[in-house]
Amino acid sequence: MKKFNLITIFTLVLLIVSQGISQDKIALILKARGKTSIKRAQGTEFKAGVAVGTPLYSKDQIRTGDDGYAVIVFLDDKTQIKVRENTEMVISGDRKPEAISKQIAMQFGTLKAEVTPLKKGEFTIATPTSVASVKGTVFWVISDPVNGDSFYGVSGSVEVTNNESGATILVGANQTGKSTPNGDTGVETTETGDAPEDEPDEETETINSLRIQFQNSSGETKDLRIDYK
Repeated sequence: MKKFNLITIFTLVLLIVSQGISQDKIALILKARGKTSIKRAQGTEFKAGVAVGTPLYSKDQIRTGDDGYAVIVFLDDKTQIKVRENTEMVISGDRKPEAISKQIAMQFGTLKAEVTPLKKGEFTIATPTSVASVKGTVFWVISDPVNGDSFYGVSGSVEVTNNESGATILVGANQTGKSTPNGDTGVETTETGDAPEDEPDEETETINSLRIQFQNSSGETKDLRIDYK
């Protein structure tokens, strides 16, 4: 059987998902490893054992430990969030006919946002210190409730507003934006080695089965399983 990489498979799955998925599902887990857990919006505790293909609903909470890592893909436009180790965040989405308005409430940690240019809806990342708003860009966020936030622009630009002072900065490609709990902000050129780096290419990792759960308007659930080599 011809080999398909994971991105290709998910592209095909998303075409199916867009036709039959229940309206409250907003994203899927594209990759997961290590200490990665989910607490559902109505849940009381985090549950480990996150699997590739796990659906995400608005207000679900993601947590990664020392060796945790997860990639989340939104169902409407393939916007991706790469969640690094020691990170905690809540993923929310307001699903409309045209698009999903997305918000990440990040308590702490490190993530990379690869935001597809938005024609409809919006995308924001809120931390205890700042709110970042984008229409389509790639950037890293490192958030610490004590020391504040660092935003590393990769492409496009991201607008960052400090919660304390209301000051706004624009962070572009190869720039670093700082936002602190006491209200200070600033932008400077990113020095070599300062920004986080992507995980090594994982297209060769072996994942032989993918299970997606669907739910119709009557509440009936069905599983779609894709086996591949």
